[in-house]
Amino acid sequence: MNHMTIALFGLNKDYTVALVGLTGTLLGAVVAFLGIRWQVNRQEREKQLDHATKECGRALLTLLRLFRKEPEYVSGDAPESWKSDMTDQVDVLKLTIPLFHHKDLRKRLNSTVDILADWHYVVFDGPGGHEYPESAPVIREILQHAVDCIGAVRRGARRLPEETEAFRTAIGNISEFWAYDADSRL
Repeated sequence: MNHMTIALFGLNKDYTVALVGLTGTLLGAVVAFLGIRWQVNRQEREKQLDHATKECGRALLTLLRLFRKEPEYVSGDAPESWKSDMTDQVDVLKLTIPLFHHKDLRKRLNSTVDILADWHYVVFDGPGGHEYPESAPVIREILQHAVDCIGAVRRGARRLPEETEAFRTAIGNISEFWAYDADSRL
């Protein structure tokens, strides 16, 4: 039977052995190439995550310092240099958020950027509202929450930390403000 199979393909035994060896070599090369390609892609994703983490982290920490350094500003009376610094850091966030592969993290960070865009409309009206007579402490808590979320993803956690009450309240208050503002313009 073996002799017939070889005869069917018109090859003698020496060529068959060489053909099997060549096929094995080619298959091995393909598997090695795919393995190396997968490793390179994984390293690129890791490098991208490192870059995004560093840039977002730096921007969030700078924003935390800005909101610690300056007293509460009432709608628009902040110095231009403070507004410029804040805008620069928010722009860094906007540019680096898409680099994260974690969909929930991107959503949470985009919500943080939305809060920062309207930070002076954040009013904490939940339990313990007396602790937050101004919006800057709430913003600092929201920024710290964003840092915690990035840290969780960096550590490999599948789920983000639960949204803080300040975060949920800020999102709700800003949404209510814009709904009120839209109704008042009608």
